[in-house]
Amino acid sequence: MPQAKTKPLQQPEHASEQAEEAEHVESALDEALDESFPASDPIAISFDPESGSHKKPPG
Repeated sequence: MPQAKTKPLQQPEHASEQAEEAEHVESALDEALDESFPASDPIAISFDPESGSHKKPPG
């Protein structure tokens, strides 16, 4: 009987990339919160799901 093949949960390189991306997102959110004043203003950051880039809107 053939054994079921399983994937490893995470490769170390992949985990490192995820941690780096999470740090980048946190940094972008922190900057956007600092740029959003007063607190009633929306966060000044947008996310383009197609390119995966984070950017501040112009202005």
